[in-house]
Amino acid sequence: MCTVCVIDSSVLAPKNGGSFATELNKTRIDNENSSHSVLTKTFLFNGSYVYLEDVLYVLKNQNWTQEEQPCLEKTLTLLRSLQNFTLWAVWDWDSIPAEPEGLLYGSRFQLGNYDQCMDAPWYEEHEELRAQYCLADIHLERTDQSSRKQESDPYDPYQSAFNLIEHKTSYRRPLNELIWGVCVPAECPKESVTRLMGILLAHSHLGTAGLRANVSVISCEKKNEQPEYDLPFYSFVAMVVLLTSVAILCTILNRKGSKYRNSITRAFDMNENARNLLTMNKEGTEVLYGIRFLTICVIVVCHQFGLSNAGPVSNGYRVDKDVLSVMGMFILHNDVSVDTFFWLSGFLTATLLSKSKRSPNLPIAFLKRYIRLMVAYGIAVFYMAAVLTYTGNGPVWKAITDVEANACRKNWWLNLLMVNNYIDTENMCIVIAWYIPCDFHFYVVTLTMYWIYTKCKTVGKIGLISLLIGSIVTPGIINYIHNLPPVQLFTYEFYSDPRRHEQFHLTYIKSHTRYAAYLVGVFTGFLFVRLNAVRGRKISQKWAVLGAGASILMMGSILFSGPPFLWRGYNMVESVLYAALNRPIWCCSISLFVLSCSFGHVPVLKGFLSWKPFVPLSRLTYGLYLIHPAIIMRNVAITRNLQHHDNFYQLIASFGAIFFGLLWSFFLWLLAEGPFNNLARLMFMSRMKLEEKRQDENKPDGNTGHLQDNLPPTVHVIDSSKI
Repeated sequence: MCTVCVIDSSVLAPKNGGSFATELNKTRIDNENSSHSVLTKTFLFNGSYVYLEDVLYVLKNQNWTQEEQPCLEKTLTLLRSLQNFTLWAVWDWDSIPAEPEGLLYGSRFQLGNYDQCMDAPWYEEHEELRAQYCLADIHLERTDQSSRKQESDPYDPYQSAFNLIEHKTSYRRPLNELIWGVCVPAECPKESVTRLMGILLAHSHLGTAGLRANVSVISCEKKNEQPEYDLPFYSFVAMVVLLTSVAILCTILNRKGSKYRNSITRAFDMNENARNLLTMNKEGTEVLYGIRFLTICVIVVCHQFGLSNAGPVSNGYRVDKDVLSVMGMFILHNDVSVDTFFWLSGFLTATLLSKSKRSPNLPIAFLKRYIRLMVAYGIAVFYMAAVLTYTGNGPVWKAITDVEANACRKNWWLNLLMVNNYIDTENMCIVIAWYIPCDFHFYVVTLTMYWIYTKCKTVGKIGLISLLIGSIVTPGIINYIHNLPPVQLFTYEFYSDPRRHEQFHLTYIKSHTRYAAYLVGVFTGFLFVRLNAVRGRKISQKWAVLGAGASILMMGSILFSGPPFLWRGYNMVESVLYAALNRPIWCCSISLFVLSCSFGHVPVLKGFLSWKPFVPLSRLTYGLYLIHPAIIMRNVAITRNLQHHDNFYQLIASFGAIFFGLLWSFFLWLLAEGPFNNLARLMFMSRMKLEEKRQDENKPDGNTGHLQDNLPPTVHVIDSSKI
């Protein structure tokens, strides 16, 4: 703790432009502390409570408004009772962090003891003693700009600490920002809490050097002020109960020999839908099952590492150093994993189209695709908007979950219209959900071009090739215009609030900047079908191993060449080229790997990726993709204390998120995804049969028809181009 005699040099200002100037009577304090330099928080010192008396003095000399008087009176009562060591006052004060600690080591969150503040034993009988827990965002700024000196080594022990506080680490972690939680009287409005926190900060070691603090209170929470269950919450519960009841009833009615057995009961039969998960297509692409499931596992692990690190951690400095490791660089450029899913979607769409002998009926195909994507997606959006905020509590709970829930309550309709990656993206519902409209847009454009191709092959080929070239060039052009980094890296800044990042909105989530990966998959799918049509089209094991090895080297070069842009100087040509080519090259390497495994034998890898347990797991990846952010977010948001960020612990937490995500995804499939996919198939099959009959009677034509006519009837094939 710093000496009080030098605190008068600190200047503290809230964001509204006001100031907390700690005007102290230096003569009085110097006399009281003439022979001492260390102050204690509540104990006698030289015959007086120096710290508390000083805080009382500053409080009384603030310009309190009439509305703030109850807060002032209750705060003064708290401090006087604290001087007398009265239990209720000591209880409240004991839950407050004495001062920020560990800030230079990357500990941004100073949370105190949330439960002690919110759950005192006497709150029920003595309501006048109730407190509230408030969380504030504080940004520190130096006031000695004229003496500022840039150091080559931010950790030079003999330089000013200002230089380190203003330094951003290699992981883009700011050291001049902190989240501080305090326990204050329940009568205090946010404006008064801002004053109190400014005064407390002025008396910390950060106040000795003349730091200016912009204080913004994020939230205040009182005991028994949990939000009441509203209509959306009860609607979600009713929906779950209804779906569960229908599934159980139809499963019973669909038993063999039952007179009530029909296509509707079969659509909702949980046994039928569970069996559909186990069906394996043996067309030479069995490795896709393993690739799909392992890719979602990598995404979950990276999200667990990133989101937990953006939360309350005690060793941010160590985490930032680990960014330079292989594991760190793998996490930083993990965005290419999503391109793997785009590639898979494009590849499977192309293989299905190639098997079709008729041009697709575009409106029906688009509607089917929409239904298959929207069932699970809509339920996830509904959950985030209606249920998430009721599932936990904690010091940072409201700060995290309110943002997500409010975004979904405001913009759920944008998600339903598949335009949430273009409209009001600053308030996007479910940040990771940008992938779904992209996939839908790609499907619509690709299917339209294929329809044109069936009518005029030359125009269709030119159109697809033009789209591929344009999708490769577009990211580079946008990066050049806006002077952006070559790739969106998953840094601390990004994970803390991805919605505020310019590059996230300009290039990362937009369909026109991510289309190249999908198109590489489309062209690979057409190539695979053509090569597979030739009987005996196989390659030797030597060439298969070489192809797979080359593809792994290509993927590694892309994965580990992106993170160094964090600490390298900006080069326009290099940045534009990397932005344009890194995703297509990544997907081309996947194409090479899959073709090598499909037409040759790659020891170990082919057998492992074709492992039968991957079949049902891969079909649950879409649900896992939608569900896992809520699981990880909840684990971070209920945190009470700083967590030591440990790689092994994060892996264990990741496996837990994967397990429970798959479990909920399985229930989602049994109760909603599978049944509604079956109903959609029944509806469109009936319509197509009627149209086929009409065509046979009136105007038969071998070149017209519908995509679905040529697809197997099983559900798992119909939705195979999803994640």
